[in-house]
Amino acid sequence: MRLICNIYYNHLFRLISIKKEWGDGVLCFRDNQIDQGVVHLALDKNKPQAASREAVLCSFCYNAVTDTDNCIAVNGSHAHIFANPHGYVYEIACYKRADGCVALPVPSVEFSWFKGYYWQVAICKTCSSHLGWFFQSNESSFFGLIQKYLIG
Repeated sequence: MRLICNIYYNHLFRLISIKKEWGDGVLCFRDNQIDQGVVHLALDKNKPQAASREAVLCSFCYNAVTDTDNCIAVNGSHAHIFANPHGYVYEIACYKRADGCVALPVPSVEFSWFKGYYWQVAICKTCSSHLGWFFQSNESSFFGLIQKYLIG
């Protein structure tokens, strides 16, 4: 899916304009919602069904990061779009394991996109490129990987 996001500012709202191949939409959020990192658009409701197990590769070095058997739905969706407090928009996909990634050692709970989870930056084990984040709570953990940095 092709996605174009523009963030507009005024004194009451930040507007995020989203254009997709099939139509347009506008999401409005109060400043404090964006500052808390909660801008979110779920792309689909279900875990994708792959016909067979396929490798998911780092787009920078072609290292095998995970595979389609590790796709999971978190909060009802496998794929999510989030904006961080600086306005950067990320389209991520959730995986229960990503053996080709390593989580950096400093966890944070600030601006977590998933309530109750802390996060750590996740990088490729081979080339050290930023591929997403590792999220962990008392009950579960998963990787949220940036889709444009993945192949497969």
